[in-house]
Amino acid sequence: MKAQIVDGPFRKANYPLFPTLVQVYDLQDNPSNIDIINYIDEQELSEWPKDIGDGSSTSQNEMNILDNFDIKKDIENCVNEYCIDVGLDKLEIGKSWINIQRQKGYIARHRHELSIISGAYYPFVEPNSSPLVFGSPILGPKMGEIHNQATEYTANEMEFDVRTGFLVLFPSWLYHYTIPNPSLKRVTLSFNTYHKTLDK
Repeated sequence: MKAQIVDGPFRKANYPLFPTLVQVYDLQDNPSNIDIINYIDEQELSEWPKDIGDGSSTSQNEMNILDNFDIKKDIENCVNEYCIDVGLDKLEIGKSWINIQRQKGYIARHRHELSIISGAYYPFVEPNSSPLVFGSPILGPKMGEIHNQATEYTANEMEFDVRTGFLVLFPSWLYHYTIPNPSLKRVTLSFNTYHKTLDK
């Protein structure tokens, strides 16, 4: 890809190279939110190992949770839109599961292996719940910089305050985590994707 240089005289031209796209959709009015919460109440949840964080998830024996809810089609449409915006071949949603964080719950820094785009949908988030925090993927090469203010070019992390009905899509290689949750309950339906031309 070739940079488009401004025609004619100019003093300065900015080129934000190699950006990382995180997209947020608001699906708060979707009726599946209630269905997801009711589904959780009927499930036996598994507590996380301490190296993962402090919380619980739906069973590892059922890793296609999203198939149970009508909202899957809306989420698929959002994933398709993300692919169009960044220039990716169409993706298929693969594994999906539900995470629950109670008060002081958190999830350690991680990324999603063997996935292209990952998503976090929030069917229920109490006010003042912990944000979703992404870490800069270019901290290593920038080891000699001294920053005098936080900008999109200097930030080491970016926090996203999430609300009920938010869908956050991001590259699966982007490291992320949450801080200890100050609220009583924060529910996330997470999923991974793969290219349709490849096997799961």
